[in-house]
Amino acid sequence: MAGDLVVRGALLVDGTGSQPVPDATLVVEDGAVVYAGAAGDAPPPPKHAPVIDAEGRTIIPGLIDCHVHLCFDGEPDFEAEARVPPGRAALKAMRNAVSALNAGITTVRDLGGIGTASLDVVWAQRAGIVQGPRILTAGRMLTITGGHAHYIGVECDTADDLVRGVRQMKKDGADVVKIMATGGVLTASTGATRSTYTVEQIAAAVGEAREAGMRVAAHAIGAEGIVTALRGGVDSIEHACYLTDEAIKLLADGNAWMVPTLSAPFHICHGGPGVPEYAVAKATEITEEHRASVARAHDGGARIAAGTDAGTPFNRHGGLHVELRLMHEAGVPLERVLISATAEAAALLGIDEQVGTLEPGKAADFVLLEGDPLSDVSAYAPEHVVLVARGGRVAVGRLT
Repeated sequence: MAGDLVVRGALLVDGTGSQPVPDATLVVEDGAVVYAGAAGDAPPPPKHAPVIDAEGRTIIPGLIDCHVHLCFDGEPDFEAEARVPPGRAALKAMRNAVSALNAGITTVRDLGGIGTASLDVVWAQRAGIVQGPRILTAGRMLTITGGHAHYIGVECDTADDLVRGVRQMKKDGADVVKIMATGGVLTASTGATRSTYTVEQIAAAVGEAREAGMRVAAHAIGAEGIVTALRGGVDSIEHACYLTDEAIKLLADGNAWMVPTLSAPFHICHGGPGVPEYAVAKATEITEEHRASVARAHDGGARIAAGTDAGTPFNRHGGLHVELRLMHEAGVPLERVLISATAEAAALLGIDEQVGTLEPGKAADFVLLEGDPLSDVSAYAPEHVVLVARGGRVAVGRLT
């Protein structure tokens, strides 16, 4: 039956935090994990199930990128690329989704597109028209008039505006809400750290989103905006470049995650020519504090989920391995790096009952790697991705 297979001989890192299992067996039936563990305890495999010989390789849960922009290719001038018509942007988004899947990323959360392009791609994927990773999308971002990414966002200045914005995104088919709680690097007219909304305004949007069954991600770079967004009840702080002790305590004690996106300023500063000077200057200014905030967040017990901000300048889709390396270099241990891109990421997205770990009953999203990511962060690089399966079906690579 389609979606049945067996993987034998790999080092199993199941994403739960348990000790890795050498020479393990993974049994998949009808797209779901039936068993993942020691070979000697494995149940009989499904009849006629293909067998993958994975000796010498590592099997991990499918990777999750919690912050991408599928409509954008990583061209140097993000604001200029935003002028692409929505139909063309949708075609680019389909290609970028495949790039992510090829790199072992089986789920992405799209946090801002052009018009309804990202929503259209999700519809096409769920209808079986196009292939790629599982996609959750915010549709368009909510921002103040003239605020960060106003050129692709819905401009909202009051609590009532934000409520209407949430309702519109729900009507359009969005899965999650994205609020710009501060200015940003890639908008010329805004300071990156400027706070944009009050606690009460953000709380109004969060309340409406909760009624609609949607979670809320807050773009927040500056210290004041981060704390304001957390006090307003958001589910994640994207970027979180200037974390105060108060913000770290709110993250550690509350229900929100930090999504660092270290890749975004890194690629702006080091990716190549053509990035507007204002963006390079702002990215350079925040880089060191950004890295320090990640280390302090880890040390302070904050929950961290991995996200790249793919689509920003020179930040290509499928580049999660760069983000994971930067997180590790900033002080996050390899065990937690893996969980940030699997179990913690799934929990942030509210899909941890479906994916994020290799446990019975969950979708068989998994990646076979050459190398062990718990001993070498470079094991996540695309050249070490041997096979990618989504829902028990091999999407990248081949059965051996």
